[in-house]
Amino acid sequence: MFTEDEAEAIAVGVRVLARTGDPGLQKAAESVLSKVTLVVPDLLREYLRATPVYVSKSSAPVPRRDLPTVIRHAIRDSRKMRIDYQDEAGRRAERIIQPFAVAYYVEATLVCAWCELRNDVRHFRTDRIVAAAVLDEPFKIPDAVIAAWAGERDDQ
Repeated sequence: MFTEDEAEAIAVGVRVLARTGDPGLQKAAESVLSKVTLVVPDLLREYLRATPVYVSKSSAPVPRRDLPTVIRHAIRDSRKMRIDYQDEAGRRAERIIQPFAVAYYVEATLVCAWCELRNDVRHFRTDRIVAAAVLDEPFKIPDAVIAAWAGERDDQ
């Protein structure tokens, strides 16, 4: 059975997911919360519904409605993506990327990928991806690239 702290962690986690701008993850999190609510004792059930913890709304720009789900599925299936990306100055470029992670920050959501044009790891703000398509091309990011990327995050 969940402790009060564990129940609160679940409720806060579900509310934090709303900040990602990812409707697919939010819907899944709400489903988890409703399932957990069914199996906990009455005292915890009410606590889960009305957790006295406030999670602010996201300040990150919201990407196209379906884009977060498309990116997560491409990562899960190890499929390359073709993206039409617009930088801060409004310049557009088409890229073929090999997405391997999504990073959720307060100010932006990033897709972390191997960029075939730059032959290096790049981070693309999801709100600047104008168009995206999952390609029928699998890929495998080398373990050294993933380790280097993880090391960068640990240093921040």
